[in-house]
Amino acid sequence: MSPNQIRAEKLLNFPNNVNYKAKMTLDVVMSIESALGKSIMKVATKLSEADVPMHDVLIILTLAIRGGGNNIKDNDVKTLINEMGLVEAIKMCGDLLGLALSSGDEIDEKKSEL
Repeated sequence: MSPNQIRAEKLLNFPNNVNYKAKMTLDVVMSIESALGKSIMKVATKLSEADVPMHDVLIILTLAIRGGGNNIKDNDVKTLINEMGLVEAIKMCGDLLGLALSSGDEIDEKKSEL
């Protein structure tokens, strides 16, 4: 099954042919906000300003991957981040946050076409 951007899904590709489906549902977004103590907009802004701690990156990736139906532990995600590199992990978080913030717009556009 391929990821569905309208449902805020994305296939995350890690080194060594490791792939996980991630999902940025409202529940995932709320969990990220709760874990980080700030709104998703502030998280995205901090990320765009290159002012995001790696702990935040770990939380975003872990919760998004779990949202995709995967039972993954923090330590597993740390290993994936270590293998892919910090910059790539930050870029991946940016993609996920962008997907979360834009997925509602795409749904609205589809409805207006009907």
